[in-house]
Amino acid sequence: MMDASHSAAAGPRVAIAMRSYNDIGVIRGTLEMVACQGYRNFRLWSFDSSSTDGTLDIIREYNEPERILSNDPKDYNPGRVLNDAVTAIGEHADIIVFLNSDATPEREDWLERLVAPLAEPDVGAVFGRQTARPDCRELFRKDTERAFGDGREAAQWLHFFSMANAAARRDVLLAHPFETRVQYSEDIEWSYRLRGAGLRIVYVPEAAATHSHNYTLRQSYKRHFGEGKADAWIFRNGELKTSFLRYVALPTGMEVLRDLAWAARERSLDAALHSVPLRITQKWGRWRGLREGLRHDEEA
Repeated sequence: MMDASHSAAAGPRVAIAMRSYNDIGVIRGTLEMVACQGYRNFRLWSFDSSSTDGTLDIIREYNEPERILSNDPKDYNPGRVLNDAVTAIGEHADIIVFLNSDATPEREDWLERLVAPLAEPDVGAVFGRQTARPDCRELFRKDTERAFGDGREAAQWLHFFSMANAAARRDVLLAHPFETRVQYSEDIEWSYRLRGAGLRIVYVPEAAATHSHNYTLRQSYKRHFGEGKADAWIFRNGELKTSFLRYVALPTGMEVLRDLAWAARERSLDAALHSVPLRITQKWGRWRGLREGLRHDEEA
């Protein structure tokens, strides 16, 4: 059981809030890596969406019943679940780490490295690197490395953040709760709002976790539709160029060109053949979601 004793001498009290849903294939590995962290002043809190594949049985091997909470996936709202996690943890922690059950820390000093920047009062949140799993399809591996890596690429974007492997001080989370009016990109909305409040967002590439998904085209469309709809809310003050040319056509073309160059370097036929259908699906889904979000905002 992960029930390290909290003491001021051992550093800030940390709660690891782990969300899970039917992750039987990977959660044991994640829990094993959490259990062997060198930083010991933490407790694990499990927030499971009523898993039916045996995930809960594994969680019970590693956590105490009073720190295992369930939610209903039928009306799952990520912002609400995250806010509920902060409330449930309460004064038991100074720092809350958010780690998805399918995001497996890669080193025994992952936790120590992830929370270290939060000692600076102007740091609002931190997030760690993500790397692709061995079975990850080629273009999704490329996207993971481009988004994370050493951080230089994403630093040029309007904004980037991921809650799958992240942390914040409890006082920041109480002052800036998660938005419940979005169903996707709640981590982007929240961290972008922190930046607007003058807090720094720090990327910690040394705090890496293995985390990736092999989405079908249908799943990719659904995800990007949701993210496009969220874009309309998050960047409602005009931060994004939302014309079809700037939001869809040019990004699609540029991404395909990057894909083909990468496929040639990696000698990956799968990446070359996957590129056009994947990028058109993603960008079209995002465009449709954006338009629906903008329409909804106009009617509200």
